[in-house]
Amino acid sequence: MSNWSYFTMYRFNWDEKMVGISLAVVGVLVATVQGGLTRIINPRLGNEKTLYTGLALYALGMLLFGMATQTWMMFVFLIPYCLGGIAQPALQAVMAGHVPANVQGELQGTVTSLMSLAAIIGPLLMNNLFFYFTHSEAPFLLPGAPFLLAAVLMATSAFIAYRTLHYKQKKPVI
Repeated sequence: MSNWSYFTMYRFNWDEKMVGISLAVVGVLVATVQGGLTRIINPRLGNEKTLYTGLALYALGMLLFGMATQTWMMFVFLIPYCLGGIAQPALQAVMAGHVPANVQGELQGTVTSLMSLAAIIGPLLMNNLFFYFTHSEAPFLLPGAPFLLAAVLMATSAFIAYRTLHYKQKKPVI
């Protein structure tokens, strides 16, 4: 969401106050998901289904952001996007459950390193993609391109997680 303010200012003519309000709404929704819904949803669905559901909700939210045409849509579409936050704790639990206790620290260090790398690459990629598709020389105008790419990446992540965990559980037939 590194280009949230650029996108909303460009697409909907939001000012700094409106961007701030939208980010406050994101904060409230994220706190609600992390502070309450995760501990309700995860035990009911289990870690793997929670992971798939969360990644799918992230993908849906990003897809909807990329196609939004009116301000109110951005606020409504924050709901599925923020509900996607159920994926992170489930992902950590799934990963932790697949490695021995003596390498938990290594796993968490690797995950943190990958998150840091994504925090560097993501804004560079997405903000340049936004610039490219809002520039006068672009083949067509598509300010939502970063969100659409993010939706594809999230859906791909959900698919990879499913395939990996699904095949990991299958026992070979002898």
